[in-house]
Amino acid sequence: MSCFGYNNYGNGDRNGNNVAGAYDENSIARFLRTLSPGTPVVIQYDDQRPARGIFEGFQNGNLLLSRFNGFPGLTRVNVNRVNAVSVGGRCDD
Repeated sequence: MSCFGYNNYGNGDRNGNNVAGAYDENSIARFLRTLSPGTPVVIQYDDQRPARGIFEGFQNGNLLLSRFNGFPGLTRVNVNRVNAVSVGGRCDD
């Protein structure tokens, strides 16, 4: 079982359990736009391990995160590279 609250598996739903319902390549971006700045999130992008940060909004197609894995500044992640997101979630390694 994944620790993520929302999954978007690039080439279709690999495990048959897309939490949000119908697959859509922009569904994670739409979901993230419902969040308020300051919301803690855990994201998984590309082939990286899940990472924690604070959602700050969007800029030029990038997801803005503060305190991303402890980094003190802002981090930008291309929203189209995000595979899964959990709001206020926690992943135990």
